[in-house]
Amino acid sequence: MKEFLSNYPLYKKYLLVEDFKLGNEHYFSPSEFKNITFNYFCEHEQQATIFNLKLEPDNHFNRYEYDNRIPDFLFQDDKLNFTFLTLGECQSCRRTMLYLTLNVYSDNPISNILDNFRNITLNEKKAIQGLISNIYIQKVGIYPEQKFKIDKNVKKFLDKESNTFYFKGLKALNHNLGVGALSYFRRIIERELLHIVNEIKTLPNSEGSEIQSLLDKYEKTEKVSTIYESIFPYLPATLKELNYNPIMLLYNQTSEGLHSYTEEEALQRADNIKTLLEFVIVKINEEKSTIKNMKDIVKALRNDQG
Repeated sequence: MKEFLSNYPLYKKYLLVEDFKLGNEHYFSPSEFKNITFNYFCEHEQQATIFNLKLEPDNHFNRYEYDNRIPDFLFQDDKLNFTFLTLGECQSCRRTMLYLTLNVYSDNPISNILDNFRNITLNEKKAIQGLISNIYIQKVGIYPEQKFKIDKNVKKFLDKESNTFYFKGLKALNHNLGVGALSYFRRIIERELLHIVNEIKTLPNSEGSEIQSLLDKYEKTEKVSTIYESIFPYLPATLKELNYNPIMLLYNQTSEGLHSYTEEEALQRADNIKTLLEFVIVKINEEKSTIKNMKDIVKALRNDQG
């Protein structure tokens, strides 16, 4: 739950309760979401602080007594399904407020009677045999808009247009827009993959001359795939640790049609591409930074010797 409140974007579902039944009856009403603490970015403190979740004082859910049954207005078609507004307050400054609209729902019908030994509904008076129901939650509204982290190494590496795609891709991920996010990250790969290869060529632990030969062959044939297919043996050790060619893997993501995926599939693929792309760029930057630092140390030691 803390992970969900801190990091999940809009409309990304989170499993709250697996197999809702006697002894595992939780989060069946808004009143169960009070006084949950979680980490979140505080605009006033300008850092992550602890927030406390609560219902607004005039929220009608605060006044309802549940006794041993779940009220009918929390159901739709025998499935749990309710939406409510919560307020997160920064426990450090007591000034920053976060408004979250949450939707809680079950994937199958559940009993509206609590603490019963058979999974029965009050209306039908019969057991729901062999039915497993899970409870999920998603954010359907948030104010202020949730911020997302932009990797400084990636921002520095990409050109202006690719940075625009990177920002839009992150924003699409943050709003759970799978196909949109995937399209932006694919554009980045199409624009930047040769740039990535040229940067790898300059690294001390890569085989630069062999990579240059691949680039020369590309200049003659204009068949770019041969570079990505053949580059793996010449990569630095940090990129070989994956035991698979990350450059070819990124290139392959540009070949399939966007609309061959569902929104959920596209979202997962876009997030995976983002993670791999950032990994490759960060590793390139780390290798360049290490050799630069060592050169500075060597220069300083030589100067000390007079």
